[in-house]
Amino acid sequence: MKARGFLIAATAVALTMPGPVRADTGDVVKLGIAAGAFFCMANPGRCGLGGNRNAQPSAAPQRTASPPPRQQPRAADPAIRTDQQALNYFGYEAGSADGIMGRRTRDAISRYQGYMGYPSTGRLDAYQRQTLVGAYNWAQAGGGSAYPGIYGEELLRAYASQMRGGNYCQETGRCPVRNSDTGQTPIPDLPQANASMANACTSSQMVTNANGPVLSPADITDPDRARQALNEQFCSASSYASSRSENLLAGSGTTDATLARNCRWVVERMEDQIVRLDSQSAVEVAAAADRRVREIGGDPRQISDAATICLGYGYRTDDPQMALASALMLVGSGARPYAELIGHHLRSGFGTQRDPARAQGWYDIAFDALDRGSEPAVRPSQSGERVAIMRTALGGQGPAGSGPETSSSGSGVPSFNLQ
Repeated sequence: MKARGFLIAATAVALTMPGPVRADTGDVVKLGIAAGAFFCMANPGRCGLGGNRNAQPSAAPQRTASPPPRQQPRAADPAIRTDQQALNYFGYEAGSADGIMGRRTRDAISRYQGYMGYPSTGRLDAYQRQTLVGAYNWAQAGGGSAYPGIYGEELLRAYASQMRGGNYCQETGRCPVRNSDTGQTPIPDLPQANASMANACTSSQMVTNANGPVLSPADITDPDRARQALNEQFCSASSYASSRSENLLAGSGTTDATLARNCRWVVERMEDQIVRLDSQSAVEVAAAADRRVREIGGDPRQISDAATICLGYGYRTDDPQMALASALMLVGSGARPYAELIGHHLRSGFGTQRDPARAQGWYDIAFDALDRGSEPAVRPSQSGERVAIMRTALGGQGPAGSGPETSSSGSGVPSFNLQ
C-alpha cells in the first residue's frame, strides 16, 4: 500500500511541476512510474518484491543507439556562385563565392533589391538575376567607361537604363565631362588638405573607366599606377564604409539631422588625436587613441557602433574630419585594421595635412593586424587581394612578419536605436 501511495504521490508531484517540465500527460505518467521504479529498486521489500535488500538490481539490457545519418554537404550551385561574385563586385558583401545560398548571400540580395527598387525578398527572380549578372559582365568588360564618374552599385542603374534604351548620364546629369578624349586619361594625384573626397574618387573612377579594370598587383609597374591603385582602394573602402553605416541604421528611424549632431560627438572626442597626426608616429597616436577610448568609458560595443556609423556618414557627406575621427576611434577601440583608412587620409590630405611618410606607419599597423588574424575592416571577402595591391603599390613595404531622437548613455556615447 505504501508503495502504491508513493507511485501516486510521485505522479502528482510530476503533474504540479512547472510548465517546461509538463510536456504532456504521457510524459507525466512516465515520470511517476520512473520515480516509483527508483523507490522499489532501493526498497524491494516495501514493494512486495522480496529478496535480499542488499542485492543489486539486474542490469537492464543496453540499447545501442544507431548513429544519426550523416548529412551530405550541399553541392555548390554555379548560378549562386556567379550571383555572389556579382554581389561582391557591386559592394553587397555576400561572403566567399562558394555557390551555397546562406544568410549573408540572402542579406546581400536584399540590399541589392532595395537599391534597385525591387521587393526585398532575399531571393532573385529571373529578371533581377539577369540585371545583376548582366551588369557584372558588362562592367567587367569595361562597359562602365561610357559613364565617367559612375562606379560601384550606381553602375547597376546605369546598366539598367542602357538596357531599356535610356542614357543614364543625361537622365541624372551625374557624368562629369572629360578634359581630353585622346589617349589615356591622366592619373590625378588626390588633392591635399581638406579637399573633397567625393571629387577625388570621381576623378579616380574616371581613370579606372578609361584605362581598364581596377589595378591588380601585376599591373602596378610605375609610380603613377601605384598612386592610382591606392586611390582605387581608398574609394572602395569609403564606399564600403558608407554602405555598412546605412545597413546598421536600417530601421532605426534616425534622421540626417540627428546623425550630424551625434557624429559631432565623435569628432569632439578625437580632436586631440587628429592634431597629433601632424607630429607623432602612427604607434604613438594609436596608443593615444586607445587611452582616449578608455577615458570615454561606457559600453565598448556602443562606442564601436557609433564610430562605424559616423565613419560611413562622414564619407557619405564628404566630411573628411568626421571620417578621420571615426577611424581613429575605431582604432582606439581595438579594431586595428581601420588604420588603413588613416593611412589613406594622411597620404592624400583628407582632414589632416598630407604626409605620405607618416601614412606608411598606419598602413603597417593595419597590415600587421590582418596578418595576425584580425577581422578585416573593409570588404572581408576581398581582404587578401586588397592588401596585396596596397603592399605592392607602397613598394612592397609592410610589417615584418525626422525620426525619433536618439538617446545617450551615461558616458555620453550616442545611441542610434539599432535593431
